[in-house]
Parts: sequence; C-alpha cells; structure tokens
Amino acid sequence: MPDNIGFPLFVLAVLIFMGWFVIGTQWNVRKGDAVLKWLRQGLPLVGERSTMRWLGSSVIELKIAKAKDPFRTVETLVVFEPRDVVFIWAFFRLRGRRDLVIFRAQLRSAPTFELEVFDPRAWTAHSIARDVQKKNWTALESSGSAIAPQAYFSGGDPATAQSLIALATRTGAKLTRLSVHRDVPNLEVQWLLPDVTSQTARDLFSKLRQLGEEVAHS
Repeated sequence: MPDNIGFPLFVLAVLIFMGWFVIGTQWNVRKGDAVLKWLRQGLPLVGERSTMRWLGSSVIELKIAKAKDPFRTVETLVVFEPRDVVFIWAFFRLRGRRDLVIFRAQLRSAPTFELEVFDPRAWTAHSIARDVQKKNWTALESSGSAIAPQAYFSGGDPATAQSLIALATRTGAKLTRLSVHRDVPNLEVQWLLPDVTSQTARDLFSKLRQLGEEVAHS
C-alpha cells in the first residue's frame, strides 16, 4: 500500500511545485509590467534614456548611462519577492523580505561625508549596523523618524543628515535604507514598493533629485 501511494503523492507534489512556479512567475511578470509603466512617469526626471532587462523573474534593472545633474549615472532596481519558488518565497517572507525599489547613483562630485540610515528589520540591512560600528561612525541621536530609526554618519553636519532623512521619508513610500558614500554608488535609497495606483513615480524621483542635489552641495 505505501508503495502504491508514494508515486502518486510524488507526482502530485511535482505538479503542485511546477504549478506554483508558473503562477509565481506570471505574478511577478504582471506586477513588473505595472511597475515599469509607473516608473516611466518618473524616470525622465533623472535621465532621458534607460536600458531595461529582467534578471530572472524577480528583478527588473533599469540603467541610465548619461543621467541629469546632479547625477552621472543612475541604476534603478525593482526587487520582487521570489514568488516562483514557494519554499524560498515562504522562507524569505518570514524573514521580512518584501518588494523593493532600489535607487543607486554616481554623483558628478563625490560627497564629503558618509551616512547610513536603515530599518534594522529590513532584509537588506542585516549587516549594516555591524559594519558602521566597526568603522566607528557616529550614531545620530535621533533620526526624527520611526520609519528608519537607526542612523550613523561620518564627517559632515548632523543637521544635513537629518534633512536628508526627512526628505527621503516624505515620498509616501516606506524607507528602508538611505546611504551616502564617497565611493560609488554615492547615493543609494531603498523603499518598500509603494502602491503604484495611489503613489506617483514623479514624486518619488523628484525627491531623489532633491536628495542628490542636497548631497552634492553639502
């Protein structure tokens, strides 16, 4: 009896796995199409021409080789949950992984200070606190925001850091990381992917332009 049951159960498990793979892949592709239309409303604020490619079924990469001031180059990533593999998706979701928008840029002039602001619960921020403590960066007493409660900086004025944090949290999307470095990428911002039907990409990229300008002129 067990042998007779084992093979049908194996076949059923394979069918369920393959069915989930197809559904999860299509789920991300459909969501990706909607996000791409949304992003095209805001991308012209940082550059006119972008190249796009899918990295697997979970990441959209858009690159702008000749960006508008204050940027030199810009890269925008949309990182979706790995919905195509149910076990991996469940594992990472329990660890807090959600869909993200990641913006990385090289500025035309490198910043004179460095900053890390992050939500320690975010799956992309697990090692940041350890890294900045090893570098002996100064902890910002209060970031002024419950959204990104931990902040560390090196050089520069704490008031500038506070201003950048306030600007990054006024987009309507939940900030998970704001990073300023002398090395490339000079500016990196991560938000949870907002509701594209109620938030505008133009507002998001407008804030990114302001962040870049403030960093460049600090």
